[in-house]
Order: sequence, then C-alpha cells, then structure tokens
Amino acid sequence: MKLNLREINASQLNEFYNSFSGEKTFLQTSKYGDFREKLGEKNFRYGIYSQSSNSKSPEPELIGVCQFQRIPARRGIHLHVPHGPLISTDKWNEGAVLRFFLSEYKRIGREEKCDFVRISPLLEGAQKKEFQKENFRPAPTHLVNPELTWVLDITQDEESILANMRKSTRYEVRRIEKSGITVHMGNSKKDLDIFWQLHTETVKRQHFVPFARKMTETELDIFGNDVQIFNAQIEQKNCSSSIIIFDSHAAYYHQGASIYSKFPVTHATLWEAIREAKHRGCEEFNFWGVCDENQTNHPWYGLSKFKRGFGGEERRFLHAQDFPLTSKYWLNFLVEKWRKWKRHY
Repeated sequence: MKLNLREINASQLNEFYNSFSGEKTFLQTSKYGDFREKLGEKNFRYGIYSQSSNSKSPEPELIGVCQFQRIPARRGIHLHVPHGPLISTDKWNEGAVLRFFLSEYKRIGREEKCDFVRISPLLEGAQKKEFQKENFRPAPTHLVNPELTWVLDITQDEESILANMRKSTRYEVRRIEKSGITVHMGNSKKDLDIFWQLHTETVKRQHFVPFARKMTETELDIFGNDVQIFNAQIEQKNCSSSIIIFDSHAAYYHQGASIYSKFPVTHATLWEAIREAKHRGCEEFNFWGVCDENQTNHPWYGLSKFKRGFGGEERRFLHAQDFPLTSKYWLNFLVEKWRKWKRHY
C-alpha cells in the first residue's frame, strides 16, 4: 500500500467527516478551521490517500483526513491537531497509516518553523505505542480539547432518556415546566449579551480564566445556525445560559453560565438543547470534558457530577502527545507544567 498526504479543500473534509463512522467532534469540521483562521492562526486541511498495488483504479483512495492549526506563542510556535486525524477503520493497517501521518506531520512542523507539534487524538490508550514508535511524548498540559468526555445517546425517545437519568436529575427535569421556567434559543447579539452577563458573574464566583468575548462573537459569525444560545428565564429574570454547537452527528455543550437559583434553570437549558439536537437528527449529545468520578478535589468535580446525571457513557481517549522540534519546547513544557499544577488539574 502506497500512502500519500496532500492538501484538500473544505468540501472534501466535510464529506469525509459526515460519512466517517468512528469517534469525531466538530473540531475536525471546516467551520472550526475557518474559526481558527479568523483568530489569526494558519489552518491546514490534509487528506491521507492510499494506492494499492493490486487496485484496478488508477485514482488513489481517500482513507483519512486531518485538520490542524499553526499556533503562535512567545514560549513556542506549534502545530496542533484537535481530535484528529480521522482514519477509516478498515484502512488502519495495524497503525501504519497513523505512523505515516505522524511522520509527515513532523515534517510539516519543521517546514513551518515550529518548536514542537502536538496532537490530541480520539484514540484509545492502546494506540499510544504508535506514537512511541514515532518518538512522541505525553504533553505536560491538560487541554481544552477533552480526553475524558461524557456522551449521551439521543437516538432513544425522550421518555427513555428520562428513565436513564440519575433520579435527582430526572426529578429536576420534570420540575422545569412546573417551575415556570422559559427557555429561548437564538444566536443574536441580544442572546450573547444575556450569556455574557451571566458568564461574567460565573467567572467572579468560580475564579476561572474566561474565553474572550471576541472569540465567542467570532464563533457565532462562523458557525451561524450551527451554534445556538439557550437562555433560561424565570419571572423575567435571566438565570442560566448555555452555548451549544451542532454538526451533522452531535450537539456539544460548549460553554455554560448561571447565577444561583433554587429552580432547575441549568437543567432547563440543557434539556431544551437535547430536544433541539434530536429535532436536528443528531445521534449524540456531547457534554464535553469531565473529570474522573473519584477526583473530588478537581475544579470540574461538581460540573462533572451534574453532567453525568443526564445519563450516558464515559469515553476516555489518549492523552495529548508532543514531538519537540527545537530546544524552545522545554520552555513551553515548564510553563504548561506550572499552569497545570496551579489549576489543580
């Protein structure tokens, strides 16, 4: 089997993504690449092609895709593959296709004058050996691209979803209508203003580093109808807001914000988002990152417990992998190690 890596366009990426049956997230869609470019990063889209020696077709077959960005930073320029590459399962060839890509990825990193390359793959831990063969090492950081996620199957009907929830969560969801909570879905400036007011309050209360508003505005611009803000009100007061991103496969809990309420306002935004995802024909609702259930001191513990209450399953992927290209990588290594310690991750 002869392998080749070459650039592809947005349509080719999306066509492969939509038909791909393995693990995937919106981070490998063209809209996400457009979003990163709008932030000033260089975005790459590549296809992995295979040509079999005994194939009757003269045209090589597209067996995998990968989108990644060149991220400039004072402590080290790097390439990053978020939740990729996507490689057809029947073309895996005992890891040979992945190793071919990793080798080419390092080459591109050198050509782009990077200090290191990073990859956050949606692969199981057993695939770590393929990275070790290419001399990759575990990244020193906990990334925003989750490697431990909570995912709910929404192909089942609403009553089945409710029946599989934690008892306390099911009680709160059934209490939504009785509480007089209303949820509005939209992606206008007014909707974002509501989210941002609640987001500011949440940052003050929980002391985390927030996304810049400009970044969220850019997401709304690029993703269009595929990003929606669900705002919950009670007695005309905005109490909770959730930003959800949709693709052809799933809905993703992207950002959330709220103020204290004795009513199930956050349950309301997510339950309405799940309903909208079902209406769009999505198969899964991805709650995004969670921590381990026994990590009671983790900053995400309470939020993770809340997410798990909706039912679903845990999916664990290989930790992000780095390949140093210059000695400057080690400066980045120390900075990220310190940040991880400071944030108790």
